[in-house]
Amino acid sequence: MPDNATLWNIERSLWLGGVDASREWMSDGCIMVFPRPVGIMDRGAILEAVAGAPRWDDVEFDETREMATDNETVTLAYTGRGQRGTDMYEALCSSTYRRLNGNWRIIQHQQTPVGG
Repeated sequence: MPDNATLWNIERSLWLGGVDASREWMSDGCIMVFPRPVGIMDRGAILEAVAGAPRWDDVEFDETREMATDNETVTLAYTGRGQRGTDMYEALCSSTYRRLNGNWRIIQHQQTPVGG
């Protein structure tokens, strides 16, 4: 089975890292779904958005779940709590990773904000 600790470390780096982390870990066909007005984004739009936005100072993952369909595909599900200065953000999240050419790459990510 896959080393899921590695995937959680990648997930954390995507919240905290800049565009270089996103470029490194994202598959070419990655899609991400965020609340409106952002909506559904492909790799190019994601990289552009990450390059123009401040990253989180810290993130916590709670209620974590993992589901491997095989040795090559794993979905992580969790409640993510990001902090940037005094701003807090909480969302239910899922990310799917696929091993491509021997390397883990995120192929899908989705966020549903908690509360209002």
